Amino acid sequence: MIPGIHVSTAGGIYKAPLKLRELDLTTGQMFTANQRRWKNSELPLESIDKFCEASEGLTIIAHASYLINLASANPEVIEKSHIALVEELKRCKALGIHYLVLHPGAHQKAGLDKGIYMISSALTELLPLVDSGSMLLLENTAGAGTTIGCRLEELSAIRDSAGVPELIGYCIDTAHAHGAGYRITDPETVTSFVEQLDMVLGCSNIKAFHLNDSKVECDSRRDRHEHFGAGTIGVEGLRFLFQSPLLSRIPGIAETPGTDDERATDIRKLT
Repeated sequence: MIPGIHVSTAGGIYKAPLKLRELDLTTGQMFTANQRRWKNSELPLESIDKFCEASEGLTIIAHASYLINLASANPEVIEKSHIALVEELKRCKALGIHYLVLHPGAHQKAGLDKGIYMISSALTELLPLVDSGSMLLLENTAGAGTTIGCRLEELSAIRDSAGVPELIGYCIDTAHAHGAGYRITDPETVTSFVEQLDMVLGCSNIKAFHLNDSKVECDSRRDRHEHFGAGTIGVEGLRFLFQSPLLSRIPGIAETPGTDDERATDIRKLT
């Protein structure tokens, strides 16, 4: 993989690529707006220009708001989610960002099949609306509550049903996979996991990895990020995954707790 980190935008979005350069990293992930708000102000043209200049030659991935739930049972949340996703795509277009990571959503007891249908239908409708040049990356989940995407087959079903495969890829989170019951703690289990990824999703469709150790046990259905080597996955499995030949061109983004510098220290443990 290509080493990267989730990087802060404190002080302005253009500070994120500058921090990546300072850390000698060529790829990273960021939020383009406050991830805990439904509505955000438009980005000033000056900030956009500064970001585009600072990020030239880097691979930047955006992460969508945590509030978006395309499978919600609440019509108001559905409407807000649709608007928010379109706004996320528009910001990506303005900033020249080619990948946007999205948590699929939670069906809230409506049933898995209904949830997958709602998400895929929304993507069929919304993605072609914005000629953003960005690919939406569906992220796997740990499977807490009624969240969708803890099984690789669920992610594949959403992409297949949406009917716009050229606009949809995948982002795989190691802590989420661990929580969902996929073992990635040593060369043998990592090899099996990569084989499953390729068989179900196709490694060529995976455009990013979120690399995290985990505070919780495998198959806990919980998501608790931890520094590499301090959790229940361990450095050996993460390093073997990071160095897999099938994943060599994919950004591997450390999302571990703490500061940008601490995440950079983590990602260097895998190189």
